[in-house]
Amino acid sequence: MVLKEWRVLIVDGYNDEPGGLGVPPYIDVYPRYIAGSFWLANKHNRVDYVTVDVFRSSPRVWLKRAARYDVVVFIAGVVVPGRYIGGRPAEARELIEWARILSPSVPLLVLAGPAARWGMGLQGGRPAYPPSEFKKAMFHVLVTGDVEEYFYNLALYGPEKAEPWRVRRDYSLVDKVAVRGARIIRMHPNYGRNLVVELETYRGCARWVSGGCSFCVEPLRGRPIQRDPRAIAEEVRALYLMGARNFRLGRQADILVYGSRGLGEEEWPKPDPEALRRLFVGIRSAAPTLEVLHIDNVNPGTIARHPAESLEALKVIVEHHTPGDVAAMGLESADPRVAKLNNLNTSPEEALKAVEVVNRVGARRGWNGLPHLLPGLNFILGLPGETAETYRLNREFLEEVLRRGYMVRRVNVRRLLPLPATRVWRMKHGVPRRLEAKARSFTRWVREHFDVEMLRRVAPPGTRLRRLWVEDCSGGVCYARQPGSYPLTVAVRARLPRGVLLEEVVVTGVKSGRSVEAEVVEARGLEG
Repeated sequence: MVLKEWRVLIVDGYNDEPGGLGVPPYIDVYPRYIAGSFWLANKHNRVDYVTVDVFRSSPRVWLKRAARYDVVVFIAGVVVPGRYIGGRPAEARELIEWARILSPSVPLLVLAGPAARWGMGLQGGRPAYPPSEFKKAMFHVLVTGDVEEYFYNLALYGPEKAEPWRVRRDYSLVDKVAVRGARIIRMHPNYGRNLVVELETYRGCARWVSGGCSFCVEPLRGRPIQRDPRAIAEEVRALYLMGARNFRLGRQADILVYGSRGLGEEEWPKPDPEALRRLFVGIRSAAPTLEVLHIDNVNPGTIARHPAESLEALKVIVEHHTPGDVAAMGLESADPRVAKLNNLNTSPEEALKAVEVVNRVGARRGWNGLPHLLPGLNFILGLPGETAETYRLNREFLEEVLRRGYMVRRVNVRRLLPLPATRVWRMKHGVPRRLEAKARSFTRWVREHFDVEMLRRVAPPGTRLRRLWVEDCSGGVCYARQPGSYPLTVAVRARLPRGVLLEEVVVTGVKSGRSVEAEVVEARGLEG
């Protein structure tokens, strides 16, 4: 069989999901799996990669250039929006405009990522964009299944035999394309500096058996399936040989239950510390001089229900990771009524216990100046069932965290982003007008009081932070961060080019609820 040699352009519009982040300095699995699918099918296929920030900086140039390819793939979809320094995710209106321009001239125009499967939402109760809106905009194909299943078959057999709804049943194909697609990272703008590679360990949520949280898309993926730690190590080895040095185990709902025999069968599987040890040791062996190895999601309900096993699992993580790590935990609401109505993970008492356990294991400082592992907390405003009491209970919970002297790396307070595929879409949701003042007051208190106090605890004056990359500068102030999970933003009064490595800074105080101020001790990359 003579294989067609495809010319493929991947436009990374970035994604942010409960399990998976692709906003710079992160690169997620989508572009790597897509590129790897084409290269696995035929090593002579040409695959080019560009981020949406570069694309939108010269849209006429890139729209003209895109018309020369056989396939143009846009990756997009922010499911859990945040504040981003490294890049601005593609917006629905941009995707629709570009699709209408490109569809007549590009043989195959494809939308992949969360936007294709779940649609795109807007905060504040405004209308969402379901996948049908992108189909109307003349995208030829929306990949609603798994990208490697569609693009591998496309590369081998053509569009007539490629099924965009096909979903993986195991990780056999992923394990191959993840290795082949590793070299795509060399095309990322952050390559060679602070690029962080997101790694997938399993897909889905253990709580799928009960439907999971009302707003979350992870349970919609069905029964969780897990990757073999040896396959993950092989992917890391391929990425490491291509120059990757920063990794995050972020593509799972709860890292503590990776390798658990109960995952996929029980709502609250018991952690298996030895399975985690095999995972981390394999990664460390594959990338012996890595600089960052972090995690993301930890379910506080797992710690509350399996305290002994969770404690041992956390110890394994701290033994093998790198410091400055964050265990992001979804409390979402401290109101028991809201928790019950939305089938949330945990109670405030359980979340407090989880915060205490993570502090006990991870509060010791590491070589980069930060504690090894601290909890992060997520709140969502606008969930069904909220009342004025909800905001009082949320604040009381955080006040108790302060009173007990715990450290929390960051609190994420966001408005509900309802997607048509989730249960919350069919419920009465959103912050009602009568509670708007309460919502703004709670958010302001978190940013101006709680966050400021936490920064004083996490990085008090005199703290020496090491290896930060300058990401943005304006008005004589530059903002730098260490690569990793929810990195601390550090403001330095200097005029520096982006991409400079600050080998060491000394914290002088808190600038705001989101950043500290520091003085530069040593910097690299200023020659010439």
